[in-house]
Amino acid sequence: MDASTARLVRGAREAFLRLGVAGTSMSDIARAAGVVRQTVYKSVSTRDDLVELAIVQVCEELQARVDAFDHAAYEDLVDRLAEFLANAIEVTAADAELATLAAALPGDRVRAVLGGSHPLEVLIEQSLHPILEDADASGRLRPGATVDLAARWLQGVLTWFLLGEHDDPAALRRELRQYAVPSVLV
Repeated sequence: MDASTARLVRGAREAFLRLGVAGTSMSDIARAAGVVRQTVYKSVSTRDDLVELAIVQVCEELQARVDAFDHAAYEDLVDRLAEFLANAIEVTAADAELATLAAALPGDRVRAVLGGSHPLEVLIEQSLHPILEDADASGRLRPGATVDLAARWLQGVLTWFLLGEHDDPAALRRELRQYAVPSVLV
């Protein structure tokens, strides 16, 4: 996201938090971003487009918390991947702003942003690479899989879990160990 778009999105987020997504007009967004309304329309067509960009920006900010995961605390790759995924889901799901933004869009658009947007794909791949590269180097990556393909697959897994209800940490970890981890590790 370039600097002018990022500034516009920050203004939109400020307006969304202050007025609610549904109560925010493009004029409110322009005022919050310190630009004229025409500038907003040069960048995006609709408020939903700004909500999508805001979701991406929030996820970029959450990335530092996800990447703070202590890889060294887990010697076993299965435990490391399961705990990393659980941590990523818990950090992301706990963010109130992200939840508000996601609730403002139809489910299919949220799935498209979280599961298919290039910026989020890059962030997730960067976060997963240390684990998946270790798995590949030790022969634990599923045959025929590559680090990039496994990371893309796990982005879909993360999206599925993020869009679900997971308020039981033990059950989340059980499901990740039973389904997600074996889908990429042997």
